Amino acid sequence: MYIDIYVYNDIINVMKNIFVDLMKLISKMDGVKSIGKTGLPTLPLSNESDVDIFIFCDKVPFVDTRQKFYNSINYDMNIQTHEIENKHWGIIDFLYINDLEICLMYYTINKVELEIDDILNGNRIKKEEGYFYPIGRCATLKNINIIYDKDKFLEKMKEKLSVYPKNLFEKNIKFHLSRLNDTEDLDRAVKMQDILFYHFALDISLDHFLQILFSLNYCYFPSRKRSIQFINDFNSKPENCVNDLLEIIELGGNKNTINKSYERWKELCNETRKLLPK
Repeated sequence: MYIDIYVYNDIINVMKNIFVDLMKLISKMDGVKSIGKTGLPTLPLSNESDVDIFIFCDKVPFVDTRQKFYNSINYDMNIQTHEIENKHWGIIDFLYINDLEICLMYYTINKVELEIDDILNGNRIKKEEGYFYPIGRCATLKNINIIYDKDKFLEKMKEKLSVYPKNLFEKNIKFHLSRLNDTEDLDRAVKMQDILFYHFALDISLDHFLQILFSLNYCYFPSRKRSIQFINDFNSKPENCVNDLLEIIELGGNKNTINKSYERWKELCNETRKLLPK
């Protein structure tokens, strides 16, 4: 086992020790093969954010087994265990230590491998259930911080995801470009000067724009979080892309400037289309 968690101060040091103990215990459960932490390798300060832990198993341990392991930690914490599997997030347990929420998500390795292959083949390029981006699972696993990896499942998965597949690139671009080109709702919203309708239509269009932009930079789209940070690091993008996006949103909040917002949006989309491979 190797854990790459840094210490900021005495409080974090205590939390680190508890966290390390927890990870060691989980790794000893029958069936557990790999454990990874999303986000930064460091633990957050209390109330700063939660901690998402992905646990990959041959078979997910039963709820009473997991409860027994959690209870063996000599520290007072609130525990919420679940038996029903979530379609996207596996079987989830929540542990609350002081003000820190630790989300433990258990998956079976076979299901994850099939899911990733399906996504990489371009078969799940649409947003699902209104919020879940399947391609974001690729981003998660590619960038996950490995805590425990008995059979090198995560190491091999990160290597597999290191190359953005041509098939996914082509299907993703084709699908999201066709949706980006559908401007019926945006045209109606601007004509009506309906601000809320405009932002509804713009938000949908923005999703497709971002998927195209991330694909152009061979980057798996993780979610809408921290999009600006990603775009700032991209090489392939329209000039002043971030500033234009922020201005488009700001101008779209006023009837007197909604037309200007839309014109700027169309210009930005056209600049992005010019970056597409011929």
